[in-house]
Amino acid sequence: MKQAARKGVVLGDFSPVNKAQIHMIEFARHYVDEGQLTIVVDEHAQDTIPVAVRVAWLNELFPGVTVKRIKSATWHKSDGADFSESLVKGLRRIVPKNGGHIFCLEERGKLLAANLGAAFIPVDPSLIGFTASEQEIRKNPLKHWEALPPCVRPYYVRRVCVFGPESTGKSTLAKQLAERFGSVAVPEYAKTYIEAQGKEIDADDMLKIARGQCASEDAMAREAKNGVLFCDSDLVTSIIWSGRLVGVVPEWLRNEADKRHYDLYLLTHYDVPWVDDVHRYIPKESPAFFDRCVLELESRQRNFVQIKGGWDERLELAVKAVQEMLAQ
Repeated sequence: MKQAARKGVVLGDFSPVNKAQIHMIEFARHYVDEGQLTIVVDEHAQDTIPVAVRVAWLNELFPGVTVKRIKSATWHKSDGADFSESLVKGLRRIVPKNGGHIFCLEERGKLLAANLGAAFIPVDPSLIGFTASEQEIRKNPLKHWEALPPCVRPYYVRRVCVFGPESTGKSTLAKQLAERFGSVAVPEYAKTYIEAQGKEIDADDMLKIARGQCASEDAMAREAKNGVLFCDSDLVTSIIWSGRLVGVVPEWLRNEADKRHYDLYLLTHYDVPWVDDVHRYIPKESPAFFDRCVLELESRQRNFVQIKGGWDERLELAVKAVQEMLAQ
């Protein structure tokens, strides 16, 4: 008689996915037969992270493993054995009638397995030296940064944009801050694009530059260390330059700029000597450009600090502003 396939279900909120849960899923994947594991994301009214985001994380981390979502009122109603009917009903469609295995980091998983007639398989996250709960991680993600996989980190990373007129030390400051805080800096994509094209830019080029800036930032957000990412430029910068150089601002650019969030802007003042560069366009317009930067940030109610003075003074002002932001 052919032996039934050994199937299993990993159940959790995954809010957020973390080191302990990854260990649990890998354990379960190797415990059951190949291709017989299902990850179930519990979706309920208390969610703090959209379920689509959590499902996307799991699909990326475990390609080839089925990921499903079950909407329930909560894990349980009042006590550990009283699970919501929608959760149990949903799991009965997944867990085999002749048994199956339930993997869970929490003790109440044992009660749920008994309710479903499945075997409860305990997984001990302390084996990998990590026992922080999802609540503890959500409360202080920076403290548990190394427990978050790269695909999750962009959700929590604090973003600092260095912003201002030409020749005010933005690129240098972004790199200095990344070094000081042990993280990475996203370079200005416009320079990369213009050097590669070697021609006058038009409205279509501005869109490509803006998309490239977003792509660079989103890619490097996964590499951010210590919970902070430094960005040399953003889409508000692209809006200002698009209006100044080509006379129009594409609708996509305006809409996308409003969607993207930065925890802090460091607005670099023009009170330093101008340094000529082949990629600098308007040496006499720095005061007007600076005023436009202030206007754009204020109209969008963005959090910003002006960075003035000599180079050492500017760095110390920036470091202090970032430290205060991270402490909030």
